[in-house]
Amino acid sequence: MAFSLPITRAIFALFRVPFFPAALIAILFAMLAEAMAFSYIALLAVDKVGMSPLQLGAFLSLSAISGIVVTTIFGHFHDRKPMMWPLLISLLAKMAGFGLCAVASEPWMLFLNAAVLFGISSASFSLLFATAKGYLDRTGEQTSAKGMAALRTCNSLSWAVGPALGAILVRYWDLDGIYVGATLLAALALAVVLVSRIEVVADTASRQRLTLDVLMSTAPAVLALTAFHTAMFTGANAVSIVVAQQLGSEADVGLLFSLCALLEVIVMSLFVFRPARGANRLLLLAGFGVFAVYYLLPIPWPSLTTLYLAQLLRATGIAIISIVGMAHLQDLLPGRVGIAAALFGNSANAGLLFSGLGTGLWAQSFGYWSLFELCAGLCLLGAALCLIRSVRR
Repeated sequence: MAFSLPITRAIFALFRVPFFPAALIAILFAMLAEAMAFSYIALLAVDKVGMSPLQLGAFLSLSAISGIVVTTIFGHFHDRKPMMWPLLISLLAKMAGFGLCAVASEPWMLFLNAAVLFGISSASFSLLFATAKGYLDRTGEQTSAKGMAALRTCNSLSWAVGPALGAILVRYWDLDGIYVGATLLAALALAVVLVSRIEVVADTASRQRLTLDVLMSTAPAVLALTAFHTAMFTGANAVSIVVAQQLGSEADVGLLFSLCALLEVIVMSLFVFRPARGANRLLLLAGFGVFAVYYLLPIPWPSLTTLYLAQLLRATGIAIISIVGMAHLQDLLPGRVGIAAALFGNSANAGLLFSGLGTGLWAQSFGYWSLFELCAGLCLLGAALCLIRSVRR
């Protein structure tokens, strides 16, 4: 009972923040749409549209590059002059992009999506996060940290539920049904933003000028987060292949990822009630360490049981690095919440791009099991970059 009171107070404190509940619900719908759609995007491209492996790689790479460009531009607009149109355009593009997937029959349709609509839509999480943080920062450091953790938890919850919803739709409908569902969810996210009349507010912190020195000061953090996301996506590719081909079945692949996402929600929820104080570097280093151990465990003990048990390590590493890494970028760029959120989002886009380009080349040369060693090395690289930044400060 004593523990429930602080939890209740924490929840009510967040829901009293102006527009925070609307932003949270909008993120839930928008990310749920992405989780459903992108879990099956490769299958759509290959099985329905008939893309070759080379075309698939180009499609996924183009989508990541487009996302990096648009997210950066929209993040700059958000900081320069608070306005709603980038968020509204991003959510509209999400609807249009998934709607086009539902009727796509030719490769050029998906390439159009990758070059334009997916790139614009990828900015929605960063923009919603930056909008919510503008209000959170007016409530004090503790409430702001709890709110940031809640937003990340909501994102993980979407990825825990989204693929399962997609599996139901594809079973009773087909691939088109997944993208019709994703379009409706994106429409719900847009409706929440419009009905709630969310307004973008200027950051209350003193805005830092974006000089070359300032951008260079963020480079170690951005590179560390890029290494983290590259390891996360590459490791997911490795687990999918070795489990489906050697250790278990395709069903086990889905169960592993769903288990990890559910555990992420639990671990991230702890940060809502016990937020880390600022950008805790020791905690960030611990996150990279835990993530590295996750990738090292299957090397001496290559079994399905090992991977199931190790999902707690994966979830813990992802939760810590995601929450503390985002806070770290915000600390480095006071008054630039849009750019900071864009940099975090772009580290994920870059990680997706590098993992797509590197997985095949590395596995071709050294085998799929060697990807676990590569991912552990990337985690250690990320930790080293955090240490270098600590020394320079």
